[in-house]
Amino acid sequence: MVNAIVRSICVILIGVLMVVLREAFMPVIIQFIGAAFIVSGVLSLFNVYVLYKRKLSKSFDVFVLATAGVAGVALGTWLLLSPGFFLSLLMLVLGVLLLAMGLYQLLTLLSAQRHLHLSFSMYVVPLLLLAMGVLVIVNPFDAASIPFLVVGVGAILAGVSDLVSSLYIIHRSKTLK
Repeated sequence: MVNAIVRSICVILIGVLMVVLREAFMPVIIQFIGAAFIVSGVLSLFNVYVLYKRKLSKSFDVFVLATAGVAGVALGTWLLLSPGFFLSLLMLVLGVLLLAMGLYQLLTLLSAQRHLHLSFSMYVVPLLLLAMGVLVIVNPFDAASIPFLVVGVGAILAGVSDLVSSLYIIHRSKTLK
């Protein structure tokens, strides 16, 4: 039962760190993904070497593995060395997608408005999408930190719940003896 208490405290601490230091976590996560790409690329290149040495290689297989290996190492290195740039680029793309979706939905509703009577509530989601797209493009790092905030709060709640349950079970098991 002590394991459950330690686990709960660790989950709470991780949650607090994710909430308080969420901007610091984003580059670390991207760098971790970059390291995974590098490892995957190196393994692909090693497989090319093994296939070549054992004379089991087909030219297409070697080409695909070698290309995947080099691309993995290159992408991983880029993510590892410049996580902020990658995060900004990713958030920019997501912001543009939100803008495009909101604009499409808004134009569709405006087109339908000519033939049908639509309430203002139908326009709320497209307008929210447009606003979110603008916010993500204007301030990409704050927008990217929101998932860390949600996960951090969830971890805190899960840890507190687990801790309370564990302490209650310990207390109840002592009173039953």
